[in-house]
Amino acid sequence: MKKFVITAIFLFVCSTSFSQIDSTKVSFVSYWSIGDSYNFKVSKIKQQWKKDELTKDENQQYIANFTVIDSTETSYTVKWSYENNLENSFKIPQKLLDKFEKYKLTEIEYKTSEVGDFIEILNWQKVSDIMLNMIDDVVEVLSEDDESKKSALKDAMIPFKTIYSSKEGIENIVLKELKYFHFPMGVEFDISEPLLYEDELPNMFGGNPIKADGKIYFDNVDFEEGFCIMYQELTLNPDDTMQLLKDFFIQSKIDGEALEKALKTAEIKINDKNTYEYYFDPGVPHKIETFRESIININNEKSKSIEKTIIELIYNE
Repeated sequence: MKKFVITAIFLFVCSTSFSQIDSTKVSFVSYWSIGDSYNFKVSKIKQQWKKDELTKDENQQYIANFTVIDSTETSYTVKWSYENNLENSFKIPQKLLDKFEKYKLTEIEYKTSEVGDFIEILNWQKVSDIMLNMIDDVVEVLSEDDESKKSALKDAMIPFKTIYSSKEGIENIVLKELKYFHFPMGVEFDISEPLLYEDELPNMFGGNPIKADGKIYFDNVDFEEGFCIMYQELTLNPDDTMQLLKDFFIQSKIDGEALEKALKTAEIKINDKNTYEYYFDPGVPHKIETFRESIININNEKSKSIEKTIIELIYNE
């Protein structure tokens, strides 16, 4: 998720000594200390349809721990750790899971600014090495000394290895939930009216990103408790989407009347509806729920996908 920049409407907070004095504004600032630790339940749902038939239905849940391990005047260092669900992710049989005990826990160390804005993963190379070794071990175990099966498994694992081979892949795909966690941090919002902004989403056909129109608005702001509910909505820009379709059809050697006809039935939609229930003081989410619906209909071949991520704070009883 790309963080928007509209300095005329909000500004980055540059001091952790900032105090809330204006009831029309909410500032998300990290008031954390070394040793602060929170557990979260993370749920991730992926569903896909082709011609109205459900073709994929994945549901993954795990417990993640957020712990502040260092703090300076200009930054925090955080450890985000969680257990890998190898049984579901790589279809490891229960009887073989003991062989992967050393890969059970993943620990990500990353850096934020002094106000909690995500900066970078610090130990990405270590995480990369561990995950690539794990994928190689998965291939060896599941192939059962069958060279043909091993070759097929290696090919199937290429996308996973590509993701884990770079810092950007780990940050943008593997740790998408961390981007949601830190999305509002370090920003002051004017809650008296909706914030309209322009964002960009990856182009599913390659090439330049697609423009998207975004809106953020607030509900239930409680300054005494330091709590609020923030809504974020995002839709593809209609003009940019139409140009994307034209470019796709032209590249496919479709023009003239055939192009006009194809454009009448073609459809690409991406809609985001995200809810952030947040303790903006001290900068910890109560619940984040993200929802993305994607619809592609080209040449009467319609497909739809839904992705949901839910991050819920676990309270100590």
